[in-house]
Amino acid sequence: MLKINGNQIKLIVTDVDGTLITDNQELPALVQNKLLALQEKGIAVSIASGRMPLGFDNYTRELKIKDYCQYVIGANGALVYDAKNNEPVYSNLIPISDLVVVIEILLKYQCDFTISYQDDDNLYCAGEKLLEIKSKPGAFLDGMKQAKPFCRDDIRIANKIVAKHSSKMMFQEMYTVLKQVSNINVEPLSDYGCDIVHVNSNKGQAILHLIDILNQRQGREIKLENVLYFGDNYNDRSVFEILPYAIAMEHSPTTILDLAYDIASSNNAAGIYHYLNSLEKNN
Repeated sequence: MLKINGNQIKLIVTDVDGTLITDNQELPALVQNKLLALQEKGIAVSIASGRMPLGFDNYTRELKIKDYCQYVIGANGALVYDAKNNEPVYSNLIPISDLVVVIEILLKYQCDFTISYQDDDNLYCAGEKLLEIKSKPGAFLDGMKQAKPFCRDDIRIANKIVAKHSSKMMFQEMYTVLKQVSNINVEPLSDYGCDIVHVNSNKGQAILHLIDILNQRQGREIKLENVLYFGDNYNDRSVFEILPYAIAMEHSPTTILDLAYDIASSNNAAGIYHYLNSLEKNN
């Protein structure tokens, strides 16, 4: 049994990149086996990622989440996804009217971007170099089947946009403009890029929906103090502001470290495993 301050941990949620997996995109065996063992003991394990759900499906499979918790969070909280039945159970997507505003800004600043539309398994790319990169065999398509050129005359309801500029200075200027758009949530990824989702989409709100889903459909009786979260980046901030037990990886930016309940060691050294192992020993 896992406990923190006398509160039983009933749900563990983890970010993917920089947290669950190594920088080489590998799931450490120590982390995998520890999370599998905890699921066998009845603790739910889920994933909350900026990626689309099918973009991290290999890790969902390796952790056997489909056999246990069943639900994961994708697109920075825009989707709560039933991994077992391959369908969203909650979504908060970007409407066309807001997309048009965002896309005009991106095009004005000559920023390359990809866009994922609702109920469409293609990844649409704006920018010749980006399209060329995404069209190569083995390119990461975030769970989509193929890359296609973005068409300005075919804008539809979208899951998310990923924007990346070649200029740090131009990106910062564009980012400032995007932050003034009231109906979107802009999550920085680096000094050059960001994710763009619906204003009410973030990992924190999605975890609240996940808790409700697990309580209603699986009778788990999970409260906020029963959730343990692992994350490492700016798009995890909403979780750190909501959950009492949010753990930051040691390389996290200062704003995340300051909000964290505790700190775990490197994702490249099975940090999640060592934190959970230490927690078990102290119970």
